[in-house]
Amino acid sequence: MANSNGGGKFALGLLIGAAVGAAVAYFSDRSKRERFADDFSCTVDRARDSIVEGYYEAKDRYDRYRKRLSHETEELLSEVRDEINDL
Repeated sequence: MANSNGGGKFALGLLIGAAVGAAVAYFSDRSKRERFADDFSCTVDRARDSIVEGYYEAKDRYDRYRKRLSHETEELLSEVRDEINDL
């Protein structure tokens, strides 16, 4: 059992080392590093824009429902008042 566990740890260490080595090799090239930074920045900007857009859509929807609920509540109160006055 100890051998299989040790082998798994070795394989995991080998994979992590290979991934780190590949990342270091990739980012050692300035143009690739700058392209990655630009792509990451664009992705962050798109995510931020999406969040802001979602916020305003949710706010507009909330305002519409709130107005509709207020209008329907006022109509219901008016009907109740009319019924009370008729009594």
